[in-house]
Amino acid sequence: MKQLQLLTGANFDVMGRKFFFIGVSVVAMAISLFFLMSRGLNYGIDFRGGTEVRVKFLGEPAVEQIRKTLESLGIGDVNIQRIGKAEERELLIRIGQKSGAKTEGGLVGAGDISARILAALRPAKDQRLVAEGKFNLNEASAGALETWLVSRVEEGRKSGKISGSAALDPRAAAEAIVAARDSRGGIFSSMADLRGLPGVTADLQSIIQEGAFLGEMAPRSFEFVGPSAGRDLIQKATWAVVGSNLGILIYVWVRFRFIWGVAGVLALVHDVVIAMGALAFTQKEFSLTVVAALLTIVGYSINDTVVVFDRIRENLRIHRTKDYELVVNASINQTFSRTILTQFTVMLCTTALYLFGGDRLDALSFTLLVGFLSGAYSSIFVASPILVLHQRWWQSRKRKRA
Repeated sequence: MKQLQLLTGANFDVMGRKFFFIGVSVVAMAISLFFLMSRGLNYGIDFRGGTEVRVKFLGEPAVEQIRKTLESLGIGDVNIQRIGKAEERELLIRIGQKSGAKTEGGLVGAGDISARILAALRPAKDQRLVAEGKFNLNEASAGALETWLVSRVEEGRKSGKISGSAALDPRAAAEAIVAARDSRGGIFSSMADLRGLPGVTADLQSIIQEGAFLGEMAPRSFEFVGPSAGRDLIQKATWAVVGSNLGILIYVWVRFRFIWGVAGVLALVHDVVIAMGALAFTQKEFSLTVVAALLTIVGYSINDTVVVFDRIRENLRIHRTKDYELVVNASINQTFSRTILTQFTVMLCTTALYLFGGDRLDALSFTLLVGFLSGAYSSIFVASPILVLHQRWWQSRKRKRA
C-alpha cells in the first residue's frame, strides 16, 4: 500500500521570513498577556474555593430566575451551567467562596451553603409537603430512606396495618429505590417507577404512597473546596508547569545544546501563554483539567520541537560547511510532511472532543485545540528561528574577537 505523503519536496523559505513569524508570535503573546491582565482567568471551584451542586429537575428549570434567587442569598458568586442535553434538565450550580468567609466548621461551610441552595430552589409545593411531614423520595439518601422506612414499619406493626409476620427489609428496599432512581437520571417522575423493585413489597409500597412524595428537583452531587485548598492548588499547578519546563530545558540541553533547550522552552512558554490568553479572552473555566491540558500541550509541543531539532542536528553534521540558516531551513522543509500529518490527526481527535465532549470537557478540549495549533506553529516558526538568530549573534561575536 502506498503511504500518504504531503509536501515531501517542500522548499519554503521559512528562515527568510523568520522576523515576520517571530513578530506574529510576539504580537500574539502581547495580546494574550493583555487579556490575562485585563480580564484574568475564570478560576473554577478547584482554585477559587466554593461549593458545587448538581441538581436535576422534573420540569424545565428557569435558569435566570434560579440565578436571581441564589444571588439574593448573598452567599457568593453564582455560576449556573447546563449539563448534558436540554431535555436532561440538569444544572451545575457553582457558588464561589466569598473573601473572608469561614470554611468547613465555620459559618459558611459546605453543608450550610448546599442546604441553603436546595432550600432556595425547592418549590413552594415541595416545601409545604415537607412541612406537613411528608417524605421527599427524590431528595432522600439511601440511609435517610432506610431510617424513615424502619420508623414507618414499626408504626404500621403497632397500629396493626402491617402484619407482625410480614417479612420486610427496609435497607434492601431503600438501596433498591435509590439505585433505581440513579438509573433514571437521579429523579423519579412517578410512583409507578417503584413497582417491581427488589424488596419493595406491597406493604412498603403502601407506606411510601401514604407518607412520601416525589419532589420537583433532586440533588445529584455536592462538592466543596476551601479557599486555602484553592490557593494550594494554584501554587502546585504553577510549580507543575514551571517544573515541567525546567525538566524539558535540562533534557534538551543534555540531548542537544543549552541554547537549543532555551529555544525549546521559549516555544513552550509561547504555547502556554497563548493558550491561557485564549482562556482569559473566552472566560472558559480554568480548572485542574485545564492544567492537565496545559501540561499535555507542553509535552506535545516539545516532542514536535525535538523532531525538528533532531533533523537540524543530523543535517548540520552532514553539511558542516554549508550556511547554518540554509541547513535549518532545509531541515524544517524535510519535516513538514510529518508535522502536517501528525497535526491533522491530532486536530481530528481534539476537534471531535471539542464538538461532542459536552460541557464538562469544553474548557479542556478548547485549551488542547488552541495549544496544539500553537505548538505546531512554535516548533517550526519560533524555536528554529531562535537557533538561527543565536548562531548569527555567536558568529558576529567571534568575528569581533578575532
